[in-house]
Amino acid sequence: MKKQVMRIALGIIVSSAVFTSCKKDKVEEPNEEEVITTMQLAFVPVGGGATVTYKFDDPDGPGGGVPTQDEIVLAPSKTYNVTMQLLNKTETPVADVTTEIQAEADAHRFYYEPTAGSNITVSGLDNDGDGMPLGINSTWLTGAVTTGKIKITLRHYPGTPPGKAIGDLVNSSKSGTDIEVEFNTKIQ
Repeated sequence: MKKQVMRIALGIIVSSAVFTSCKKDKVEEPNEEEVITTMQLAFVPVGGGATVTYKFDDPDGPGGGVPTQDEIVLAPSKTYNVTMQLLNKTETPVADVTTEIQAEADAHRFYYEPTAGSNITVSGLDNDGDGMPLGINSTWLTGAVTTGKIKITLRHYPGTPPGKAIGDLVNSSKSGTDIEVEFNTKIQ
């Protein structure tokens, strides 16, 4: 009887070791950061008015020629619906990276950081399929006449994207920066 119990126990231990050693580790799929040469923002004034567009443009990509960048000039005490478009001009034809960002929305986040005193508030970011802020579309509210800056960062999360409760996401070590642009702003 003792030998039979020992054989069963040994069989369980060996089976356990075999199943444990065959267990596959979860492999994260690599998801390369996007090549983005152009960030374009279209501002549509709520209540009417002409749409204005501002952009950062580095058509040959990082390390080549000097990029061009517009100053964002907005009216005081106004609300704008803003739409972001991202392009990769190193490809022929030019690739609209915005569609890729939308398709991979759960792995991307835009962050808008106006400097203190810029009198710009960014809210109303569109969401991904999980209800998390994405930021291709946003609402900007301006205050009194002033000058300032706003930094816009697109972060890429190759693994599981963070939830709302995670701290300083724009500087998360779990993500990489696809593009970051700091625009000078003027409210006049």
